[in-house]
Amino acid sequence: MTELLENKVCIVTGAGKGIGRSIVKRFYEEGAKLAVITRSNEDLSSLQDELSADDSRLFSVDGDVSNEATCDNFIQNVIKHFGGIDILVNNAGMRFRKEFSSTSLEEFETVFRVNVSSMFMLSQRVLPYMLGKNQGKIINLSSVAGINGLPELNAYVTSKAAIIGFTKSLALEYAEKNIQINAVAPGFCKTSYFDNFKEKSDLYEFTIDRTPMRRWGESREVADVCLFLASELSSYVTGDVITVDGGWSAW
Repeated sequence: MTELLENKVCIVTGAGKGIGRSIVKRFYEEGAKLAVITRSNEDLSSLQDELSADDSRLFSVDGDVSNEATCDNFIQNVIKHFGGIDILVNNAGMRFRKEFSSTSLEEFETVFRVNVSSMFMLSQRVLPYMLGKNQGKIINLSSVAGINGLPELNAYVTSKAAIIGFTKSLALEYAEKNIQINAVAPGFCKTSYFDNFKEKSDLYEFTIDRTPMRRWGESREVADVCLFLASELSSYVTGDVITVDGGWSAW
């Protein structure tokens, strides 16, 4: 049986932990060649050990995708290593919880640069290679917070809402070029901050009560949706936002 992503070159940002790491593992299972970037060299080393991957299937870089020079160098090196790019998953992101009145402009702009500007820079750099092949997939990680909003997360919510607009606009621009561009909006999922979040009992109970399925999601459940969007199973899907949230956004 043919693997869904056999020999496809897939870039995944923020690949070291949580959803990004699960996407890498899921894509690797389906035959992809992975080019990954994250800030932690330690995370990259453990990922490589976990996959038991060699250079023919995994190219990894530690770096900050909010930096334009880093994006330039990363894409150029991916092309040198694999010869092309088929799929881009813009997953890198950051968040902090803080009241709006005490949030500085610098903090707001830092979140926006990591969460939104990075996908602008990387998408702009990979699209010429996709256009050259007349095919490609871009998947942008948003959040249900970008659809519904949450208090004390203004910078994060604003950035995740912007990702939805960015995705829809870009999808329309490249729809006739056989490039599908979609967003995934996870709800509360068990990532690296799950254990710390559970200690905030009131907040944690609120998320459980607000989720119709009465549980947090698993990172792999988000990765499975990304796999669908990365594969030919979604060849007629573009400009969409798929929520993976246990029913959170159905209220």
